[in-house]
Amino acid sequence: MARYGCGSCHTIPGIDRADGLVGPPLTRFGSRSYIAGELVNNADNLQHWIADPQAVEPGTAMPDLGVSAIDARDIAAYLYTLD
Repeated sequence: MARYGCGSCHTIPGIDRADGLVGPPLTRFGSRSYIAGELVNNADNLQHWIADPQAVEPGTAMPDLGVSAIDARDIAAYLYTLD
């Protein structure tokens, strides 16, 4: 997550210097019902959102960061520990 700069926009517990205020805080992410107000919060949807947010919600402020499928899976797994 640090490599992709997620913390420059999001506050993410457990990630050094991840204290951004542009996007929503990812605290308790595993307890949320929806991703970006669009998708039911499950692993497949979260990985899709992380890897290609513009395909899910064109024009979203969430940029396409070129996250690989493997990294999207790992980021999603970490976020689900935050409940």
